[in-house]
Amino acid sequence: MKFTKYAKYLGVAALAMGLVTGCQTTESSSAGSSATEKTLSANDQKVQNIINDAKAKLKVAVADGYAWRDTGKFIKQAEKALAEGDTAKATSLATKALQQSEMAKKQSAEQDKAVAARFK
Repeated sequence: MKFTKYAKYLGVAALAMGLVTGCQTTESSSAGSSATEKTLSANDQKVQNIINDAKAKLKVAVADGYAWRDTGKFIKQAEKALAEGDTAKATSLATKALQQSEMAKKQSAEQDKAVAARFK
């Protein structure tokens, strides 16, 4: 009985060590991608900021229940274009996604006003 108990603990410890070792190698390769992100040009960083803003506003729109159909697609396409080095296309798509997210928020507010006025 004691042997199986210790064998379980030993197995869990071995699994944990393997996981820690695997995460360390993954993290060091992630650090390389972080270094790549740091070397983004000023334009690329601006586009990345627009994409991040669009993602944040899209989350708000989703939470409100007024997310537009193509906004997520535009964000993914903008990220892909940025990764491929097409900054102009990425900027256009990211800006479009940001505008749609902002308009979805406005639509949510307008609908809330309309519903409140109707059922007052």
